[in-house]
Amino acid sequence: MIAPFSWTGFYIGGDGGYAYAKSSGTAANSIGLFPVPYSFNVNGPIAGGFIGGNYQMGLFVIGAEADWQWANLTGNSGVIAAVGGPYTFATTVKSYGSARGRVGYAVDHWLFFGTAGWAWGTWSTSYAFSGLAPFSTDSAKSAKGWTAGAGIEYAFTDNLLGRMEYRYTDLGTATYVDTVNNSSDLGNKVTINDIRVGLAFKFGGGY
Repeated sequence: MIAPFSWTGFYIGGDGGYAYAKSSGTAANSIGLFPVPYSFNVNGPIAGGFIGGNYQMGLFVIGAEADWQWANLTGNSGVIAAVGGPYTFATTVKSYGSARGRVGYAVDHWLFFGTAGWAWGTWSTSYAFSGLAPFSTDSAKSAKGWTAGAGIEYAFTDNLLGRMEYRYTDLGTATYVDTVNNSSDLGNKVTINDIRVGLAFKFGGGY
């Protein structure tokens, strides 16, 4: 009789996918008056790697994982009518990653899992008078936030694992004030929804 597959062990892998993000905030003058809310899409491809470990107890699997994603997410607001404007805002996300816990339910070679934890990222939002070069850029090089998601894995062999995963990531907010141009953002927020697929190598046997 063949024993059920065991998910216990360490693994390392790579993944790629596509991200659908949103940049939102509130434009105002330099002292926060005449607020105008805005929101626009910031989309593009992602690719990266992950490393982690699992421990199986009966049908349940617990684990920890860290990942990093290179990103090329871009988008702009179009024309925003506001005091001192009109303006055009643009956001770029260059990378993001996380450190998370995982909880799963195993059905032999299948693993259904949920995950959540701490996230960070590198992104920037530029502010310009429409048709002109940006007069200010709000950069976040180590923004702190959170992430959560769910997915499914399949063990093709004792050591080769495939996965498909959905993830929501909140990279927090950033603000700026430009007294020269009488402009400010009361809180630019970047959130990301992504779908990724990946392959991993699991160390040790699968049984």
